[in-house]
Amino acid sequence: MPKHKPELARIYNVFGLSSNHELSTLLVNIENTKRFSDLLHAVEREFFMVPGEPSGEPEDEGAAVDDECLVNRWGSKPAGYLEQFRAALPIAAANSIPDYEAPETGEKWSLTGENGSWDYDNLDELLKDNYGHDSCGDGHPASFRSGLYEGDTVYRGTECKDDPAKFLPDQDDLLEHMSERAYESDAGEWVDNYPTLDAEAKADLVRAMRPLMAWARKHCQPEFFTIKDVTPHIVTVEDVRKAAPW
Repeated sequence: MPKHKPELARIYNVFGLSSNHELSTLLVNIENTKRFSDLLHAVEREFFMVPGEPSGEPEDEGAAVDDECLVNRWGSKPAGYLEQFRAALPIAAANSIPDYEAPETGEKWSLTGENGSWDYDNLDELLKDNYGHDSCGDGHPASFRSGLYEGDTVYRGTECKDDPAKFLPDQDDLLEHMSERAYESDAGEWVDNYPTLDAEAKADLVRAMRPLMAWARKHCQPEFFTIKDVTPHIVTVEDVRKAAPW
């Protein structure tokens, strides 16, 4: 029996404490347990929640449907909870990946507004490279370009970059690739409609693709871009003053 608060003997025992521990030690253990429980609850809420199903009960008709947790710690033994956790990991991995947000892109500037001519991030750079500089091009008269001066027109546009995930194979591409490899395998003559997926397998494939999409967005951002919202800009004396000196 603990010498401190003997009526708490069973609680001391739950935490593996001896009868010589102070009440403050018991409280620390309780506080830690509550903190660990809150952390586990936060993980479950963030990663393991999925839309629930209507109850079908008349009294619940029209009521909002609560989300459901894929793992259930209440009444579960460690082995059962780990089994649920393992089965839910692919869904948690997909849920942890945010929807795509395109990176911020700025404006681009061009002398001509033509494709492939958007070489400048701002007007100052364009002016420093081109103001007053006549160009003989490749030596042919038709390629001559006079220098840039006040009153001339240049072009401003908005840079647009594609989502890198667009360049990945989609689910149909992946399944077609698997089918082709199967037909080319040593057992290809016996292959028939491979792979055939049910609705659950197709849903799992969609989730399985999300980490790969996240990888592409992190590591494969394109340097190439297109331009939208092209507008002409007439070079002013103030533009030239701000860009100087060259």
